[in-house]
Amino acid sequence: MTRPQAARTSPQAIVPLLARGVATSRRRLAHWARHGSSRRQALLVLLPLVVLVSGCGLGVDAAPAIVNKRDVPYHLLAPATTTTTTPGAQSEYVTVYLEGPQRLVAVSSALTPPVTVRSVLAALGTGPTSRQASAGLKSPISTAAPLSETGVSGGVVTISVGTSFTKLAGQDQAIAVAQLVYTLTALPHVTSIEIRIHGKRAKVPTANGTLSSGPLDRADYAALAPI
Repeated sequence: MTRPQAARTSPQAIVPLLARGVATSRRRLAHWARHGSSRRQALLVLLPLVVLVSGCGLGVDAAPAIVNKRDVPYHLLAPATTTTTTPGAQSEYVTVYLEGPQRLVAVSSALTPPVTVRSVLAALGTGPTSRQASAGLKSPISTAAPLSETGVSGGVVTISVGTSFTKLAGQDQAIAVAQLVYTLTALPHVTSIEIRIHGKRAKVPTANGTLSSGPLDRADYAALAPI
């Protein structure tokens, strides 16, 4: 069985009740004090007042009611604090080129903005992912890491490669440079590259087997271009 909910006494009605109860209690206490009444009688006078005060809490209303602002605890009127979560920087995808079975293969790499030549070189230097390696993709240029940008002039980017580059076979060197050329010229401000080893301009093989000190562009490695 569901017990009926007691109706809540409004704060406006409680105040007069308290005033009348306090006044009555004072008169009775003064009377019994003059006539030597016992402490037990005094407690009987105070008991109804205590019960009345304890009933002043906010009960459950059967219907919505308007409460005076003065009767609401101050902390309930304070404005709520709003927390704004700022989303982190989104990744920007760039195209890097890896070695496929016969030609270069374009793959996407996620970078944190802003995208720069240095960040693209770092992505290229890490080599293929495990999934890309399982698909047969390779990256000869990754064995020549670290790769670093040493200058940009008129759209020509100068790239410094590690000494391990010289240990690559001739065809692998051509593929490695082709990776650099296609990956970097995919950036809007780059048209060609030069290769340096120990600060000196290096002659590197092109796709047709000739050596060139650059500048090198996609035309030099058209035979390795992705299909």
